[in-house]
Amino acid sequence: MMYTSTTKRLLATTVVAVLLPGVVGSAYLVPGVAHAAEVQAVACKVTAVLVQKDGDGTIPADLKFLEEQLRDDQFAAFKGFRLLETKSLRLAIDKPGLAALKSGFQLKLSLLGEANSKLKLHANLLAPGRDAPLVDTDYAIDDNGLLLVGGVRHLEGKIFFAIQCGKQPS
Repeated sequence: MMYTSTTKRLLATTVVAVLLPGVVGSAYLVPGVAHAAEVQAVACKVTAVLVQKDGDGTIPADLKFLEEQLRDDQFAAFKGFRLLETKSLRLAIDKPGLAALKSGFQLKLSLLGEANSKLKLHANLLAPGRDAPLVDTDYAIDDNGLLLVGGVRHLEGKIFFAIQCGKQPS
């Protein structure tokens, strides 16, 4: 895996926190989230996707759930799409989950609570060989909403992470 050493370049491509209005379910950043306790547990699916400029534009069956996002203008330069890995996490208030991916990335998710029918979560994305997180933010999103984070340069293209969490019975 190859990463640029220029922090500006990495941050410009990495923190493309793709909050697509209407697609993500009106996700927004929430500063200083307090623990609201309506929701006690969520199940999350973390999907690592490699996008490449070369390819025939076909979205494979295992990525069909992301088709709307991958067909969006921001992905117009990419014609190849490949699922790298999927991890499942179960989060509870004050019990974060860690998705340690084969690519060396680590995504730590924490459930902070719920407000105005939105799940409140904290995401912390670490890249291999870096001390500082690429993403470290609180956010609020609809139940089963999708947050797409990434744009991390990879030898073969760029890696994006799709994060989807839904309420679970207590």
